[in-house]
Amino acid sequence: MLDIFKRPVVIVIIVVAIVAALVWSYIDKRSQQKAEESATDTATVQITNLTNVDATEFDQFVKDEYATANSKALEASSKYKLAAIVVELPASLEVNSGTDRYVFASDSDSVNNWVITFSQENQSHLRALIPKSDYIGNVPAIDTSLWKFNFVTALQIAEQNGGMGFREVNNLESVTLTLRHMEPNNWLAWGVEYKAKGTSFEVKIDANSGKVVE
Repeated sequence: MLDIFKRPVVIVIIVVAIVAALVWSYIDKRSQQKAEESATDTATVQITNLTNVDATEFDQFVKDEYATANSKALEASSKYKLAAIVVELPASLEVNSGTDRYVFASDSDSVNNWVITFSQENQSHLRALIPKSDYIGNVPAIDTSLWKFNFVTALQIAEQNGGMGFREVNNLESVTLTLRHMEPNNWLAWGVEYKAKGTSFEVKIDANSGKVVE
């Protein structure tokens, strides 16, 4: 009976079966590896922060928050005008993790600015009169017609102009974005300042055109 295994046809069939089994094992293993790699890539994409979200999704959030800030300022005095916006973000740059500060100034008050600060997480707010000498200084009213994009867009522009590189080689502590008229041309600009231990990096962006200001 063992003579059957000595026949050439049987030997060929056995060899083919072994090769087929090895090939199938290799294909199955590669499929598992690709599935694992795909799952890893998907997990990576799903890690979202302000540097990779759709910035336009925050337009309405900013409009609503500004409307509330402006309404509260007018309740305090009809002479208050928006003079600066300061957005403070933690090192994680996570969505809804920072604070937004709206600074209002009045020509009739040479001493204080009126400031309202919002939590991005829950929109709780705090109002205060702060001496100009203590915070932000004596700033002119913002020409809001020149304010064309929100703080998320400003951050993403800064990221592509040195901010990302700064974060990659430093232990980032925070990012502060300030919208105000700036010297030397009194342009309305976003100043984006990255802070790390012992060092910092800043990008200034024209709030009207989105171009980096040298």
